[in-house]
Amino acid sequence: MAGDWIKLEINTFDKPEVMAITVAISLDDPDYTVGKLAKIWRWFDQHTTNGNAVGVTSALLDRYVGVTGFCSAMQSVGWLNITEEGITLPNFDFHNGATAKQRAQGAKRSADKRSRDKSNAPSVTDALPREEKIYKTSCSNDEHSNDDFEQFWTAYPKKQAKQDAAKAFRSAKLKPEQLQTVLQDIKRRGSSPDWQKDGGKFIPLPATYLRGKRWEDAPLSQPMTGAVEYRNPFAGAI
Repeated sequence: MAGDWIKLEINTFDKPEVMAITVAISLDDPDYTVGKLAKIWRWFDQHTTNGNAVGVTSALLDRYVGVTGFCSAMQSVGWLNITEEGITLPNFDFHNGATAKQRAQGAKRSADKRSRDKSNAPSVTDALPREEKIYKTSCSNDEHSNDDFEQFWTAYPKKQAKQDAAKAFRSAKLKPEQLQTVLQDIKRRGSSPDWQKDGGKFIPLPATYLRGKRWEDAPLSQPMTGAVEYRNPFAGAI
């Protein structure tokens, strides 16, 4: 990738550690050794974020650079640590290039974001009471609505199309005081001539009554009750 790099001092070729590694792997040219070192440093730069290659063996890296015993030679001069857990590159920051820095920064940003998301997210235990409360409120409202409708249905004289009536009742969303007004209006109209005529033939369907808000209509004429006294206008005339 363009722009990727690792640090390499110009005097690396003359360092005693390079000479010691060159002798340990039975070579005569330090330049060849530096090339292999650069390959090791590049591998750590590309595949680790802190110089720790967990699970990687010296045999694997030896094969990578094409020289048996190269990792042991690096360890002998303190430029590599080989353990049972893996391999570590000392002073990794010295050879650390832009690629590893970006990965390290990206990994830190991701970890920070996960931490923030975890702290801001509501827990399941916090969410349950609210959901339960909403559910109970909804059920409670439905129960009250059903009870109110049954009051209306019991009071209404024409018991036809109950499902349509229940739908109209829910749509009306009557408040308690409105329901009482409706029940009183039904009682009053039930004794009116218009609703009693022909065995209740002219009583509207309950859904029609509700959708039309008939309880807001003007009161129907009431039947005349009691005896009416008749007076002769000519009584006492000469």
